[in-house]
Amino acid sequence: MNIICKSSALAVCAGLFACGGSQKPSVEPVAADSTAAVQAPARLDTLVTDQDRFSYALGMDLGRAIANVNVPLRMDLVKKAIDDRMDSTKTPLMNDSAAETAMQDLLLRMQQQKEAEEKAAAKKNLDEQAQFLAKNILDSTVKTTPKGVQYKVIMTGQGLTPKASDKVQVHYVGALLNGTEFDNSVKRGEPLEFPVSAVIEGWQDLLMIMTEGMKVKAWIPSALAYGEEGVPPMIPANSLLVFEVQLLKVYAENPEGEPAAAPAAPAESVPAADGAAAKPATKN
Repeated sequence: MNIICKSSALAVCAGLFACGGSQKPSVEPVAADSTAAVQAPARLDTLVTDQDRFSYALGMDLGRAIANVNVPLRMDLVKKAIDDRMDSTKTPLMNDSAAETAMQDLLLRMQQQKEAEEKAAAKKNLDEQAQFLAKNILDSTVKTTPKGVQYKVIMTGQGLTPKASDKVQVHYVGALLNGTEFDNSVKRGEPLEFPVSAVIEGWQDLLMIMTEGMKVKAWIPSALAYGEEGVPPMIPANSLLVFEVQLLKVYAENPEGEPAAAPAAPAESVPAADGAAAKPATKN
């Protein structure tokens, strides 16, 4: 919604129109000498002068803003409005008050359309994950954690199994059901360490059935992940998450034979804006 309001092109246009629409695009003067050569039409496939660059950049920004309008528009009327506004000899079909009301109605319609599309996409994701999980569990190599995370063992391990109060070190790759990868500690070349209690419920459930060295492929239902909210834009609403996880190390909070210590508050973390999460699946 803010694309239209914040578009630099529209801001420029607003400045041009604020003075009554008297500005016109600059044109080359016609030579008074009748013997002067007729100027060839300007080419539209090359950008030579600053005027060319400015004109094309402004058009790109306008086009980008218009492309993000998710309701039907008549481009012939968009072009006519621009022409009418830039030519002081023409009378626009709307006054400023009517145009402002129409823009408010447009923004409301865009928001309603966006919400309808998001609702439909969320339902589609929920239906697809239900169908996938029902089929996936028929594979004899696929197991289920106590809370419903499906997983397949890629590599067995030996050693400690973490508890909710422990800290772990893991390598992982996270993707959506369609294969779109949203996080990968292997590519970054460094495993992550975090408290078991600091991650989403599906991760907690998965980690507490693993042993050090174990590697699994896991399918975490959205109800045990980010639910109806998702983590836009990386993780849409009702997304089934697909992870490859290797548990490298368990740091037991209270190793056998040592006195119990007061539990530390779990660290919160927010996924980074570029899509690489600071932790694989931290709770909100």
